[in-house]
Amino acid sequence: MKYIDVVIACIYSKFEYDLDAVMTDLIYARILSPSSKRSSYEYAKTLLEPPKYTLDQVYRSLSVMAGESDLIQEELYWNSNFIHPRNTQILYYDCANYYFEIEAEDGIKKYGKSKENRPNPIVTMGLFMDADGIPLAFDIFPGNQNEQTTLKPLETKIIRDYECSEFIYCSDAGLGSAANRRFNSLGDRSYVISHSLKKMKKRRSGSSTRSCHFQVPGI
Repeated sequence: MKYIDVVIACIYSKFEYDLDAVMTDLIYARILSPSSKRSSYEYAKTLLEPPKYTLDQVYRSLSVMAGESDLIQEELYWNSNFIHPRNTQILYYDCANYYFEIEAEDGIKKYGKSKENRPNPIVTMGLFMDADGIPLAFDIFPGNQNEQTTLKPLETKIIRDYECSEFIYCSDAGLGSAANRRFNSLGDRSYVISHSLKKMKKRRSGSSTRSCHFQVPGI
């Protein structure tokens, strides 16, 4: 947690509780005993330094962290390079959605196409991972938004704030729209989009399975 204080210093304002301690304990609990915020708070009581804050203050701190999500992610990216140099030559992108057990839409919780076929309002999360499979950046979008349109704003943020401008974008066919392919043809970027062989035309599917079209790196 060497760099947590750097993040806290960036978002600090006058709190009636220790935001540094809350964030640190939530990270420890997420690594050692992943569970809900309530269970994480109970787990923190078993650590060497029990929390001096309340569960209500944990919940209040979440809105602060959410409001500074972009800054926290950016600082995490830059500081993680001190521990493990990040490989951003290849970036993987995918989306997931999360449902809420409510009936009425609320904010960005919208009725949309649930991957779990749930009849509830959902939100969509877009996530980038680096070439080593380590999460790089994420964002939350309204549940009724087309997943293909979530790529450009998040990728633009990575290019701007993470100074990653030369990489290969990889995704499944659902996120490989013409607009997304065109966007990743700019500058020093390129793309690899997966496709189902069953849905390909026979001429293309036959060409895709020929071993002469593939090369093992280093050979």
